[in-house]
Amino acid sequence: MANQADISGLHILVVEDNLDSQQLVCELLAALGHRAEGVGSAEEALAELEQQDFDVLFTDVSLPGMSGIELARRTSEKTPALKIIFASGYGAQISKNIGPGTFSLPKPYDIDQLQDILDNIGKQLQ
Repeated sequence: MANQADISGLHILVVEDNLDSQQLVCELLAALGHRAEGVGSAEEALAELEQQDFDVLFTDVSLPGMSGIELARRTSEKTPALKIIFASGYGAQISKNIGPGTFSLPKPYDIDQLQDILDNIGKQLQ
């Protein structure tokens, strides 16, 4: 169990335009031992990323205005160390278009899939 504590506590920015989904993901991440903050658009996410340091950007692909993919491109240019998780119905090909440090989480996903990705990120950041 001590191993779990070593890799938990990531600071995660959740970008999801569906408020119910955003709250659910933030609550789930908190239950897994992480600090999560939610915003409803890529534009809000960019503003938040200017003001705070995050370990992970957890973004939906389909957002109003700027897409999650464009958000990821801009973010990884500015902050290459930031890990990015795409939650999408499009599958794994999305992360390949962005580069290293990105992960795809196919919708619908389960808690074990999410935990595996977060564990992987936690190990990379140690």
